[in-house]
Amino acid sequence: MDIKRVLVFNIRGKFAHFKKFYSNKSSLTYRIPPRTVLMGMVASILEYSRDSYYDIFTPDEAKFGVKVIKEGVPHFECMNYLKEDGNYTQVRLELLVPKDDVIEYQVFFTHEDIELMERLEDKIKKDNLGYGLFLGQRQFRANAEFAKVIEKKDITLVKDYEGKIDTLTFKDNIKQLDVDDYARLTVDNMTASFKKVKVGREPKKMVKVCFEEEGNSINGVFNEVLKVEESYISFFTEIVRD
Repeated sequence: MDIKRVLVFNIRGKFAHFKKFYSNKSSLTYRIPPRTVLMGMVASILEYSRDSYYDIFTPDEAKFGVKVIKEGVPHFECMNYLKEDGNYTQVRLELLVPKDDVIEYQVFFTHEDIELMERLEDKIKKDNLGYGLFLGQRQFRANAEFAKVIEKKDITLVKDYEGKIDTLTFKDNIKQLDVDDYARLTVDNMTASFKKVKVGREPKKMVKVCFEEEGNSINGVFNEVLKVEESYISFFTEIVRD
C-alpha cells in the first residue's frame, strides 16, 4: 500500500466498552478500540449505512493505528438482562472508566481514497460527526478532535526498524521486544474486518495485537514501521505484504 497521507485525530469520552468477541457469560472489554470499532466510527462520521462499509475499509485499502493518551481502567457492573421467557438473568459487564478525567485515544488513519480522507478531515474539523460517535456502545458518547494531517513528504516506510514505536502493532510485526520496567504490554486477539452475511455480519480477518496499556512507547525490533514526521508508528495490519 502506497501511503500518501495520514490523518491524525483524537477520540475521547467518559466510559467505554469494546466487547471481546470471545467473551460469553461475562461481557469483557478490550483496553483499546479494535480495528472494527474504528471502522464503525469513521463510517458513522461519513454517514455510511449499517453493514455497508466493510468493503470500503478492508485491511488492503485502509490502515488504522492507535495510541493510548489517557487510559481507561476496568470496572465491573452487574446488569439485569431480560430473557425471552420474561425472567431476568444477571451478567457482569466490564467497563472502562477514566483513570484521570476522560478516556482518550489518538487515531492514525490512512486510506487509498484521498477524497474520502479529505471528507473525514473536514467533518472532524467542523465537529460534524454524522450519525454520532460512541466508545463501543451507544450509551457511551464520544467526541473527536482534529490533530493534524501528515503529508507524503513526511512519511517513510522503514524496514527492520530497531527502536521505539508510539502506537500498537500487530504481533507478527515484532522480531524482538525490549521490555522496560514501566512497560505494561498486552497481547490480545481482535477482529480486523467483517464480511456481510444474510443475517448481520461475521468476522473475516483476525489479528493478534500488542499495545502498551498506559500509552508508553514499545521498544524493540520490528519488521516494518512508518516514520511520520519525527514519530514511528504501526498499524493493526501489515503495510506491505510479503
